[in-house]
Amino acid sequence: MNERVRKLRQESLDTKPRISGERAELMTEFYESCLESANPVKRALAFKHLIENKTIYIGEEELVVGERGPAPKATPTYPELCCHSLKDLEILNNRKKISFAVDDQTRKLYEDKIIPFWQGRTIRERILSEMSEEWRAAYEAGIYTEFMEQRAPGHTVLGDKIYSKGFLDFKVDIEQAKQKLDYHNDPDAYRQQKELEAMSICCDAVIRFAERYSEKAREMARHETSNFR
Repeated sequence: MNERVRKLRQESLDTKPRISGERAELMTEFYESCLESANPVKRALAFKHLIENKTIYIGEEELVVGERGPAPKATPTYPELCCHSLKDLEILNNRKKISFAVDDQTRKLYEDKIIPFWQGRTIRERILSEMSEEWRAAYEAGIYTEFMEQRAPGHTVLGDKIYSKGFLDFKVDIEQAKQKLDYHNDPDAYRQQKELEAMSICCDAVIRFAERYSEKAREMARHETSNFR
């Protein structure tokens, strides 16, 4: 392990995990102002809004970049899935085994903006409202776990396509699929069209995300004073 890697490793070990309100605020801003549209397109536009506005972080001497939040171990939340209550934030901040610090600014953001908007709108609340009384009784008794309640789905799904194709290639595939839609004979064609439109929006968002990292790296390079190679 060279000195650069040793330094980065130690920084990672020393950094205390904390809750970041950035993603929750960006999602709330989007859905507050979002015009009605098909759900796949709406979710794609929400992703685009996040990608275009989230903080781009590149640490000193990092060669591999990418943070979920605005800084190392700044953990984003997903209020559209399950909105944390103030009690949740208190528990996250104070629990002994694995804690996530919650500062006053984040707590106030949740109290004033995040919680009031998402009350009754979260996926968790909508799903639970559709379940039977018997299911809810079993849930409250602890038979079912809460793994998906406060986490983004698909976080371990990857596959190998991104290693052999670029996002412009994906956009070509998407356009070809759209051209094959049969609106006269396939009642599902319109739904498929909206799903493909959403995919194309997400491809453009990811491309823009990479561009933002490039812009950040170039900006940092202009102010770099060291001579290491």
